[in-house]
Amino acid sequence: MFLVIVFLGCLAHCCFGQQKPNNVCPTFQDYYTIRNNSRCWYDFSAEFDTPTVIKLNGYPVIEYRVPTIDGFILGMFRIPSKNPDAWKHPIYLQHGLASTCDYFVGIQRNSLAFVLADAGFDVWLGNYRGTRYSQRHQNLTVFDQIYWDHSMDDIVAYDYPALFSTILSNTDPNGKIVYIGHSLGTTLGLMYAAEYSDIVKSTMHMLILMSPAYTLANMKAPYRLAAPFGSAIMNIARELEIFRLVSQEEILRNGVRLICLESPPLMQFCMQLYNLFYGPNTQFTADLIPTYFNHLPGGTALKVLNHAADLVLGNFRKYNYVEDNYKYYGSLTPPIYDVKKIPIPVQIYYSTQDWATTEPDAINLWNHLPEAARHGITRIDLPAFNHIDFVYSRNAKTIVYNDLIQILNKFLNR
Repeated sequence: MFLVIVFLGCLAHCCFGQQKPNNVCPTFQDYYTIRNNSRCWYDFSAEFDTPTVIKLNGYPVIEYRVPTIDGFILGMFRIPSKNPDAWKHPIYLQHGLASTCDYFVGIQRNSLAFVLADAGFDVWLGNYRGTRYSQRHQNLTVFDQIYWDHSMDDIVAYDYPALFSTILSNTDPNGKIVYIGHSLGTTLGLMYAAEYSDIVKSTMHMLILMSPAYTLANMKAPYRLAAPFGSAIMNIARELEIFRLVSQEEILRNGVRLICLESPPLMQFCMQLYNLFYGPNTQFTADLIPTYFNHLPGGTALKVLNHAADLVLGNFRKYNYVEDNYKYYGSLTPPIYDVKKIPIPVQIYYSTQDWATTEPDAINLWNHLPEAARHGITRIDLPAFNHIDFVYSRNAKTIVYNDLIQILNKFLNR
């Protein structure tokens, strides 16, 4: 079921026994002379995958291959704690849309996964179906159109039970999971907690949501302009049979890297374009760009994107099949995910500079939660701290993570 990868210090020496060429620079101008520029350096996060990056940062890692009942095989990574008490409250990290767990380990020791591990927690990094580390299937391949026929409903119904069962069976039998999500990772956590409230009550301590994506009617990002045309886009993709071309991470990531890492002006342009979606006021710096494009896009089904677009239209419900809703649900509209059914405490972090998940939408979520579930809501009001800064800002540890750990320690009586 899982493969244990033992990382030894001597292996790190083998990897770095010879000088690696520079691959990151502090400014766009420095990238013009990156090869011989003493201001530039080598960052392994811009080259390697998650398990390798964990090892090179000096942490142990265990890789799990988790089968779902509908045939998908999901990749999940664990940074195990040596403290048995930590097994009573394993931490599960869930990435957002078209990304992977890579971004929880992307800024070396200041990354959320490592900050939690240093605080003594048992850390698990999940990846939902169709993304870079979860592309395997028992019977299908990514070249099969039907492989990509899944929405957030399938992640919640099939991926999460398999992932969480794996965590609970490999930790303290009386333990409970702490769920930490970012962006669409918060959406999935809310959906799961609302849909399976009885199970969640007995298996989870709390939800911690960074950049919460509930209904997103106040989104400022240009994504809102495409949201009304989601069904039309799906129909075109279906007719042309191009689901894989717009979903598989290898195709998307290679294309983006080819363009966005070609020259300093293109690097700058790509990040400005991305920040139209995240928010223009950011702490994201030039040295992070090669790492960012080593991580993203991480792939996801077009159907998941369309499901996310429904949030922008103000809905928090199961996938909208439009004229086929009655066939799937026995009703003309999809059933809602009722967050008032969430039975565990919810802690929210949001930023006023976030264009994807805005302040009004974060407050709207807070107001819709049952009073017993409102553990806390933290407003980050800085001149520069956008959607992606929650995972890529080198100051996120000071701005968010330290407080998050204090809340966890108090809540768990550590």
